[in-house]
Amino acid sequence: MIFRTSPNASHARTCTRRALVFPLLLGAAVVMSACASAPKPPAEVPSSPVQMAPPEPETPVSNDGMTPAFSEAFAAADLRARAIAFYQQCVPTVARLRSSARFGAAARAPRVIFCERDAEGVPIGGVFDVDSAFKTARQLSAVRLDGDRPKYTGLLDTAAILSRAKLARDANKLVAPVWAKLKRPFTVVPVTVASGAHEAWVIPRATRAGSMVIGGDAAYVAAAGGTGVQQTMDRTKTWMQVALPARGAVTITSAEPGVAAVTDLASARYYTELGRDVTVITTTATSKLTPGLDPATGARVVWKHQPTR
Repeated sequence: MIFRTSPNASHARTCTRRALVFPLLLGAAVVMSACASAPKPPAEVPSSPVQMAPPEPETPVSNDGMTPAFSEAFAAADLRARAIAFYQQCVPTVARLRSSARFGAAARAPRVIFCERDAEGVPIGGVFDVDSAFKTARQLSAVRLDGDRPKYTGLLDTAAILSRAKLARDANKLVAPVWAKLKRPFTVVPVTVASGAHEAWVIPRATRAGSMVIGGDAAYVAAAGGTGVQQTMDRTKTWMQVALPARGAVTITSAEPGVAAVTDLASARYYTELGRDVTVITTTATSKLTPGLDPATGARVVWKHQPTR
């Protein structure tokens, strides 16, 4: 089902047009998070307005001395990292808009937050309520996040939004008891990958102020037949909490031998958006986000890799 939002209607209405095909780096996210019995992690500081780079249509050709296998694997991990970094900015922004009655009276506003990009790469954030079976979205409303927060009037694929929401809910229910025993707070982020499939990434959060987590992430997909979720990645044993410098450069030394963990690349993008100078190190390469413009994507920062000699 697809809804078209309208500036003259309080509810989304059904549209029979074909569902949009989401781009590679669609930043799709629904609020599904939990905290284990640990100290409250520091609040994330979102950029305002949200200005993540637009989706990349294809893997760029490498000319930095890295192998094609590394470049392809890095691009796949960075695809997910970009969506997660977008989520880290988008969700707090939408939560503030909801609390300020942007989506109706704050006490009665829909509770579920979603974040994504449309076919042109426009960042969108919105809210909706959902039934227990995740079949129907009610009071769905969205705004653009690239300006003065005007109401979004384009098409929204509610079937995809609900599918991601259910996947996040199911992954959250599965991992919450385990992560509670580990005393690790986390956030579940649904991500749409190049194939159009949905994944739910469990991103660990710091338990101490002034710290960040390296590694420790996990990923899930919907199991066949709608019977829950199936794990596709487990880096929980690499979890490590380190001090985050109060200012200046940030160095992330990944536990991965080749391509850094998705959570490491997401942290790199997140802190770069906050104006920090970030470098990611593995035994294979030193990777750095540097100012630059990719003419094919419009990205304002690009990765530069230097092979480990």
